Amino acid sequence: MSDRTAISDLPWPNGVQAELIIATVYLSTGLAIWFLRVDSFKRGITMRSLVKLAAAGVALAGALGFNPTAGADEPVRVQVRTGQADGAQGEAKVALSHTLRTSDIIGLAVKNKNHEDVGKIDDLVIDMKTGEVRYAALAVGGVAGIGSKLFAVPWQSMTFMYGEPNQANSRHFMFDVSKEQLENAPGFDSSHWPNVADPKWSTAIDSHYRVDRKTTIAPANADPAGQTVVYETVFRASKIKGMDVRNDANEDLGAIDELVIDVTKGHVKYMALSYGSWFTGGNKLFAVPLSSCTLTHANDKTYFVIHTSQDSLKNAPGFDKSHWPNTADPNWAKGIDTYYERSAVRPVTRQ
Repeated sequence: MSDRTAISDLPWPNGVQAELIIATVYLSTGLAIWFLRVDSFKRGITMRSLVKLAAAGVALAGALGFNPTAGADEPVRVQVRTGQADGAQGEAKVALSHTLRTSDIIGLAVKNKNHEDVGKIDDLVIDMKTGEVRYAALAVGGVAGIGSKLFAVPWQSMTFMYGEPNQANSRHFMFDVSKEQLENAPGFDSSHWPNVADPKWSTAIDSHYRVDRKTTIAPANADPAGQTVVYETVFRASKIKGMDVRNDANEDLGAIDELVIDVTKGHVKYMALSYGSWFTGGNKLFAVPLSSCTLTHANDKTYFVIHTSQDSLKNAPGFDKSHWPNTADPNWAKGIDTYYERSAVRPVTRQ
């Protein structure tokens, strides 16, 4: 089908188009009146016929693109149809890689909507029971991170920006705030972190940024002596790295080396477990779903328990620390999830 263009879209000189349309209306009406006066008795033309002729003139003006409500400087546009069938837009699909490691996130620049640098991501605050990334610690000022002031920003208040194509260093977060507004926000010194698991601290941050979060009070269990025990589940990402990992048999499986985060949902998908050593021919990384782990508080320390045996972990899909797989590949993720669903030993849920 060929394209059709309305007369109103032709390159008329300024004012010519409007004058032509108005003249057409007057001409059509004038001809109708003259025709009625001269030949009305001969041809039996009635007033109804005159109305029909005048209406025809108005219709002709409309076909030419006349819009009586349009402003004098407002261009009159009539839709131009293309030869493409409806629904066949020919658009390309867009696939986004939205899983990043914490080491990819920490250090990224944060800019406001005016593309002004606000600061950099210094750390993350994560609830390791739910996997929720609650806050990003935004470092402002200082030199090389020394002497900078930190501001806990709710994760949902920021937007991850890919930046320029094929330029990883152009990736950043957009946070719609001015430097003046940020100075009035609750902050803290980089060498004196608050207790990030304190519900009062979290509530104050959310209230400042007007974030409605379903905050849960730190769980409380009763020990055999009848006393109440409160434990924490919210930690800084820098403190989670290095936490010990054991299995249900209390065998040492290594330590957490990295976290894989879905930046669109603000959720931890996998923990990268470092298992073995160079002396034993190991030192491989194993991505373990967070749902296959239990955060455990013991008398001496806090650690994670993976519900699998040492042999099962050795046979799990692993990779070298210097050669990470594409964590955004759905086939890779499906393989990891399926393996631990089949090999995991489900323990009694700990409240």
